Amino acid sequence: KSKQSFVSWYEHHLQKTPVRTKAVTGGILWGIGDLVAQVVPEVAAKYSQTETESSNTTATTKFEYDYARSLRAITFGFVIHAPTSHVHFNLLEYLTIKSGLTGLKITVFKTIMEQFVYWSWISNSMYHGAMGAMQGLTLDQIYKRIEDVLWDTQKAQWVFWIPVQLLNFRFVPVRHQLNVVLLTSVVWTALLSAWYPPTPAVVKEMKETIAETQSS
Repeated sequence: KSKQSFVSWYEHHLQKTPVRTKAVTGGILWGIGDLVAQVVPEVAAKYSQTETESSNTTATTKFEYDYARSLRAITFGFVIHAPTSHVHFNLLEYLTIKSGLTGLKITVFKTIMEQFVYWSWISNSMYHGAMGAMQGLTLDQIYKRIEDVLWDTQKAQWVFWIPVQLLNFRFVPVRHQLNVVLLTSVVWTALLSAWYPPTPAVVKEMKETIAETQSS
């Protein structure tokens, strides 16, 4: 009964204030994704160290949770990703209706449009750009960051998201498709945070690399 009550409550807010509801959902789930990205590798490293422990004493660094990093992920999910994704899904539905496609063709059309034509390029550029801006990079440095990592991100995007979205577009009602994406984004966020960790050391190295490139 409690589960049904929560579903009804969420459905009510989703219909009444869809953008705000999805934004809050996005912020929470992106925050969880970054938490997973920070904690799971640390737990795995400690477990591996215990398993391979030898008689030699090795120095271990104390784990410190990066709250600022999680705040950036939450901000991106709440302010940028969820609201723009809401627009994207409605636009995609509009284009599908205008195309007159039916059945499985709808699923294929939406997946191709999203993954190859416009949205994946935009969303991944927004992610790297927003994270760079919140880390204090300049516009030139943000552009360089996107240029350096976007293609690799796209390849990972297609491997991860195409199977998810084929199922999502085929079986999930339009109003809930973004929620499926937000839930699945917990894993995707963890992967992005692990691949492109927004730590001060990484930002410093990136700034130094870009400065050297510009001076040469």
